[in-house]
Order: sequence, then C-alpha cells, then structure tokens
Amino acid sequence: MSTPSLVTQDLTIRFGGHVAVNQVSCAFHPGELTVIVGPNGAGKTTYFNLISGQLTATSGSVTKDGTDITRMSPSARARHGIGRAFQLTNLFPQLTVLENIRLAVQARAGDGWRMLRPVSSFRGLTAKAEHYLEATRLTPLAHQKAANLPHGDQRKLEVALLMAMEPDIYMFDEPTAGMSLDHAPDVLDLIHQIKADPTKTVLLVEHKMDVVRALADRIIVLHNGELLADGPPAEVMGSQIVRDVYLGTSEGAA
Repeated sequence: MSTPSLVTQDLTIRFGGHVAVNQVSCAFHPGELTVIVGPNGAGKTTYFNLISGQLTATSGSVTKDGTDITRMSPSARARHGIGRAFQLTNLFPQLTVLENIRLAVQARAGDGWRMLRPVSSFRGLTAKAEHYLEATRLTPLAHQKAANLPHGDQRKLEVALLMAMEPDIYMFDEPTAGMSLDHAPDVLDLIHQIKADPTKTVLLVEHKMDVVRALADRIIVLHNGELLADGPPAEVMGSQIVRDVYLGTSEGAA
C-alpha cells in the first residue's frame, strides 16, 4: 500500500452538545476512489467540510502528505492540493465557460489580476483552459455564459474547474445530484478519468448505489457521526450492521 496522501485522525466537531463527527480516523491513498455513504444526518458532508476547511475541527487532525492542515483556511488547503466540488454548483454565472476555466488556470499559476497587462500574456492561460474544455467535452459551449448552461453542463464545468486547479485530492459531494439520466454518465466518466491517474486521490459522497458500485474501490460508512464500516465494496455492503443501519432497524441503531 502506498503512503497515504490524506489522513484524518480522531477528527471531531461539536455544535453545542451535539457531536456531528466523532473521532473519525481514516487514511486515503493515491490511486484510490473512496465513496462515503450513510443515512441522512450521518455526518458525511460535515466530514467533507472538515477536510476541505469549511469547518474547523473541535479536536483531532487532518494531515496532507505529512503536513498538518487542520487549522488552514479552505484557500490554503486548495493551494496544498485539495480540490472540492459542492452539492450546489459554485461558478461565476455571468462569465463564459472558457472564462471560468481560464480563471481557475490563472489561480493555479498564481498569476494575479493586473490592470495594465498585454493581451498576449493571456495566450498561455487560454491554451491551457482550452485543454480542459476539450477534456471535459465542453468546447462547443466555450463562449456561453455559465448561468445559461443546463444543470448537467454546469456540473461538468465544475469538474473542469477542479481539473484546472490540478489538485492531488479530488472531493465530490453528490456529483450527480439533480442531474438528468442523459447528463449523469458524462460526469461519472470524467470522475473515471481522474480515478485512472495513480497520483490522484478521490473522495466521493454519494447516495445512489449504482454510482457507488460503478466507482468505488473502497467504501466507508458513517452513522451518527461515527465510522461504522471501512473496506472493499462487496464486504461493506454485505455487512449485516450496514444493512441494519440502512433499513433503520433497532439492531442497527444500537
């Protein structure tokens, strides 16, 4: 097994008297796609928010490639190679598809905005942005405003923005939520492409079991903010305690 790219150790967050994530310890590795599942309210998105920095842990730690990033801001974590897509699309709606991706490329290059700047300096950024347009099959939509895209194409654009940031760790929170049957396979195919890169680590929160079976190398199950199961898909989904939790039986609740 390779050295972990990301480790959460006893990761915990409390909101008053409620413990939303309780001492979750997991190590994630390059070349591995881990799907995080669990009933509604299990703590899946909260766990994601602790990793990407939208929330700060009450206790425990998050480590990326041996560096403790527990107290880093979301932007600092992004610079350290953590890329996050949210349940709701997070785009610049009045900019074109190409302009959205070019901004991501520019941010990745650390090339800030300057008022007096020759147009020629944008050529390299634009060429790289066009590469990600082609990779995500968005080239025909390059000059459309993001706000005018169908929901499925907005999700594809969000994946393109993540790819343009060139993270080591990709985090997708229900990537096919609200998508039509026609668009969902396109986004799943893009995630397959990312997964095929042995240097990338992919984390996915997902409810749809067909998506889980199609993508997962590993499944972790959260329940009431605690790690209930962790292992290969067949082993985890065949576990009686996992079935109990999904069926809501008293045994699972216990």
